Amino acid sequence: MIRLEDIKLSFPDKALYRGVNFQLQPRARCGLVGDNGTGKTTLFRIILGKMLPDEGNVRLRSGLRIGYLPQSWEGKIEGTLLSWTTSSAGDLRAIESRMAELHQLLSTTADEEQQQEYLAELGRLQNRFEDSDGYLLEQKAEQVLTGLGFKKQDLKRPLLEFSGGWRMRASLGRLLLEEPDLLLLDEPTNHLDLPALEWLERYLRRFEGALLTISHDRFFLDRTVNLIVELAHSQLYRWPGNYTNFLSQKEEERQRRLAIRSQQEEKIAELKRFIERFRYKASKAPQVQSRIKMLEKIELVEVEKDAAAIHFHFPPASRSGNVVLNVDKLARSYGELEVFRDLSFQLTRGEKTAIVGANGEGKSTLSRLICNVEPPTAGSVILGHNVELAWYSQESEERMNRDNTVLEEVSRIAGRRTQTEIRSLLGSFLFSGGSVEKKVAVLSGGEMSRLAVCKLLYEKANLLVLDEPTNHLDVKAKEVLLEALRAFQGTVLIVSHDRWFLDRIVTRVMMLDQGNLMDYSGNYSEFLRWHEERLQQEEEQQGGTTGTGYGKSLPAADDLMEAPVSRRERRKLQTQAKIERRRYLRRFSDKVEKHEQELEKLSKELSSIQEKLLDPAVFENQELLKKYHVRHNQLQSELKYVESRWSDAVDAQAEAEQKVAASESYPESQGEQDNR
Repeated sequence: MIRLEDIKLSFPDKALYRGVNFQLQPRARCGLVGDNGTGKTTLFRIILGKMLPDEGNVRLRSGLRIGYLPQSWEGKIEGTLLSWTTSSAGDLRAIESRMAELHQLLSTTADEEQQQEYLAELGRLQNRFEDSDGYLLEQKAEQVLTGLGFKKQDLKRPLLEFSGGWRMRASLGRLLLEEPDLLLLDEPTNHLDLPALEWLERYLRRFEGALLTISHDRFFLDRTVNLIVELAHSQLYRWPGNYTNFLSQKEEERQRRLAIRSQQEEKIAELKRFIERFRYKASKAPQVQSRIKMLEKIELVEVEKDAAAIHFHFPPASRSGNVVLNVDKLARSYGELEVFRDLSFQLTRGEKTAIVGANGEGKSTLSRLICNVEPPTAGSVILGHNVELAWYSQESEERMNRDNTVLEEVSRIAGRRTQTEIRSLLGSFLFSGGSVEKKVAVLSGGEMSRLAVCKLLYEKANLLVLDEPTNHLDVKAKEVLLEALRAFQGTVLIVSHDRWFLDRIVTRVMMLDQGNLMDYSGNYSEFLRWHEERLQQEEEQQGGTTGTGYGKSLPAADDLMEAPVSRRERRKLQTQAKIERRRYLRRFSDKVEKHEQELEKLSKELSSIQEKLLDPAVFENQELLKKYHVRHNQLQSELKYVESRWSDAVDAQAEAEQKVAASESYPESQGEQDNR
């Protein structure tokens, strides 16, 4: 499908590729890995023809259809989510448009010969449309988009209304709908939560084309690829198997190279000793010259530095009591929106626990309540004896001094660590050379997050609460954090979508699901197996029945009828059924209306706070300014969760209306037909 022949590309400061050769076969499942800056995304751009190499050729199979997902949004933002997603099927849309045009022409043309021509063309187009599953296009688009986490009511919303992360999900959905011969995916898991990740993995395992993906998500690579291609030392290296196999093989290769390097260094030392010993003896001059030439010809084997060689341990903290955290009947509501209630659990010393669940279930809210960033609606959070808590979240950047350089910001909390040690740790988080002198104020969002994680490693605490700490970290930085957390003697509570990371740290998993807490003792892989078995058992016990989650099931007309009855009795029962259906629908509409009222109330308060924050008089009162900032952040959180619940309520209302419509079209019973 693709063949790269002796690709070379250089920039003023380094050579990116030195004679890269690569061939991708049909139905290949390939992961492209390598350190940041080695040129993975650039290689994609060369394959796509968006960038030309200095030397070499890119050969693509004739007619090859490539689907490309970049890391960030590229393209116009127009139309609804559904129309934008399906617009990628340009040929089908053109055929559909021409078919509609032909139907119009047939209705207005009286010429029989012309009509026959239109009918013949229409028949050909209909066959092509059917062969390409054109009539199923929107249905397939809906399946893909809902699999990626969109609600049914989102399909008709303008794409402009969605955040950048959700637009990237839409881009992925549009790409999958195209069903290209080759998928080029650049960090496809960045914007997905756990349910969407698992859906994408299942989809890719069934995908019939070839896959070439760049990813730092080891769990994703292990479940989707069977070949790893590594970019290192300006070359491509092929490693058969998934990512775990790649690491094992690479370590074996590293050990082999270390052995060769050790032999070379011993040989060099031996040659140097001979040269130094006999350098000035005329009788040994030929042998000395021979040794010098041998020395010049030796090319030392390159051995990649072991990432785990950067060992780091949290500074020692005082020992906490056995019960580190006690959460009792905890509840949090934002107005009418109830995120969760009656949550109770304990954390004991040394436990490493994950909090998982879909977006909007309240994982970050729970971490904020535990850290006393916001108050609970009910219940209590009590820290145990001698507990010293450190918290990491995406909001950690607010606690940094923006006037400091990166090096100064870390040094101020690094205690007795030397500058060399600090620079070494910063380097593993991609701050090296002159970048350590950058001001905190000019850092990007990703750089700010990496710096906050780096600072976390200097915190003197015995309880760590971490909210998505691996976002924006590359593989080596994750390994440094992973090793530090595994060696940490205290207690860890972590919210994360990084399944590989969780699998190697946690010994307990708590899942938030529709306000309830499921508690499992084991790592993440064991939890997944347990949860899937549990869901399967529930489905078998229910016998395939489904509920709405909003009370009793929908009353249907046939549930209220007993045959034989008179026509008058039947009409009475039908009227009664209609009233019951209206009551049933009203429960859904009332819930939607309640959420809308709460949204309006919160939006007004947020606008008022924003106006106050712009008031010069407020800036002069630091206490008042801090109070408004805290409330501003709380309101943003409340709006986020109310919008999530409103979206769920609208979705449930739409499903209920569909059920009502189906029940109203219930076919006449045999008894009714007999009466007629």
